[in-house]
Amino acid sequence: MENNIKKLRKAMKFSQEDLARLTHSTRQSINAVENNKYDPSLDLAFKIAKALNVEVDDIFIKRNQSDEENFELWCEKYSCELWENRKVKNAE
Repeated sequence: MENNIKKLRKAMKFSQEDLARLTHSTRQSINAVENNKYDPSLDLAFKIAKALNVEVDDIFIKRNQSDEENFELWCEKYSCELWENRKVKNAE
């Protein structure tokens, strides 16, 4: 998952250490998240958003398939009842 943490952090004139202190984390963790080496826990994501005064959705960007594609792949793999109903409905 990609993110805008570095850009948002610099706009607030925070160092990685500053953000780490505000989120009760470590500079290494902030660095890893910023560089897309680590996806933060939900708790850390909310702490980062609060420290940067933004919403979580404003920070993180999915780089993979859309939610719709992920849903379709999951439902096809597991023969999801909702998927079957949707296919029938779309065919009508």
